[in-house]
Amino acid sequence: MTSFKQELIHQMPENPQRISSNGKISIPKKGWLARIVILISIFLIIGYNLKVGLRLADPLILYSIIVPSHSVLILILGWIFYRNPSKGEIGNELVSVIIPIYNQEHMISDVIHAIDKSTYKNIEIIAVNDGSKDNTQEVLEELQAIIPQLKVINKKNEGKRKAVASGFKISKGKFIVLVDSDSVIDKNGIAEFLKTFNGNPRIGAAVGNARTWNSQKNILTKCQDVWYDFTFNVSKACESIFGTVLCCSGCFSAYRREALDEFIPMWSQAKIQDSDDRELTSLTISKSWAKRELLFAFASKALGSASRYDDAEDRVLTAQALIEWRAAYVASAIVYTDVPESLRNFVRQQKRWKKGYLRTNFFVSGFFWNKHPLMALIFYLEFMSSFTLPLVVFTVFLYEPVMLNQYISPLTYFIGILLMGFGEGIDSKFRNPKSVNWFYKPLMNMISLFIISWVIVPAIINLRKNQWFTR
Repeated sequence: MTSFKQELIHQMPENPQRISSNGKISIPKKGWLARIVILISIFLIIGYNLKVGLRLADPLILYSIIVPSHSVLILILGWIFYRNPSKGEIGNELVSVIIPIYNQEHMISDVIHAIDKSTYKNIEIIAVNDGSKDNTQEVLEELQAIIPQLKVINKKNEGKRKAVASGFKISKGKFIVLVDSDSVIDKNGIAEFLKTFNGNPRIGAAVGNARTWNSQKNILTKCQDVWYDFTFNVSKACESIFGTVLCCSGCFSAYRREALDEFIPMWSQAKIQDSDDRELTSLTISKSWAKRELLFAFASKALGSASRYDDAEDRVLTAQALIEWRAAYVASAIVYTDVPESLRNFVRQQKRWKKGYLRTNFFVSGFFWNKHPLMALIFYLEFMSSFTLPLVVFTVFLYEPVMLNQYISPLTYFIGILLMGFGEGIDSKFRNPKSVNWFYKPLMNMISLFIISWVIVPAIINLRKNQWFTR
């Protein structure tokens, strides 16, 4: 049962970035100096494009500054105000770890062994084999013989949503931890979640700090490595400040059972399949009164629709949790996840994620305006931008030079995106001195701008198609 990757479990760092006693992600003084220089440079470029837009009285040019301005706001908030919420007692409550599995014969042993080696011992591991066509079932039977707390459910293929629901149905834990079948958790990860829940009784959902397992495979995985670092340690850190993390990613997330009890049956009985982590998180953090109001009627209908799909079950679960609870990012709960190694699979993954993002955010938009005004502004700007970013790209790089003979603006916008990527990469290096892929962030920004932003088009076209596996 031992594999090369399993041996690496013992070599994984305790936490690749430093967290101070007050919960801040530590960074040296020269790192703060670099942050200030980068922000000033970006503000100068935004100011130049604003000046051009006003001079030409062109609303499209003016609109193009929204995306970088939104990014700068997230940077500032995430850098200054985030505090790691893992500060309570660990306790000894039973934790149910649910792993939905489809065709993972080569990695599932590593995933389960890592959970079994957790420092937190009062756990039950529920592996749900969703009709795998490879040797996953045989591997699980071998593991069950040597890991007493492992329970295995073999079922027909119905999608990730029903796989999670099947595990939830037999689970007995006060807390539910979800782990993807291609993700290896750090030995202290579950304990960090327990410290988070016990430290703040209002937190109903939590997400760990995802890093790439196969980061050194090729240029694409290196780009994703630094991208994941930014997504979790800046974007989710910013959302966590307000208790409104919008997607507790399926690779490693946790919930209070009471935050999901009423929702899981409805979620599992939907006739189609398609969306999980983001939706589960979202329903956790809205206000209770919203359930009775007109806007929530729209939101509930949107959630019911989203719950029929498997392409972002983590978002659905998060959305559910956001109704009555807070959702937090736990920087000290580390997980290493396998990321797509080919551009084709990467785009497939992004299309699936974007479909779940759209479904869930239509639900969240029905109540999120009642959250903290600044976080609400960030949410609605981002949601709006997801539809309009392709138009911004078209405006800046085609409309301005071809129709307006403005050749400097596309250049300054391009430089601004590269500069922001360079700054984010340097910031990653200062936070995690062991980072070797930080300089790929500018390239990842280009991939985000010219590839990921356009995924919205096929995502909308294929919104009613259901799919949860990407490999």
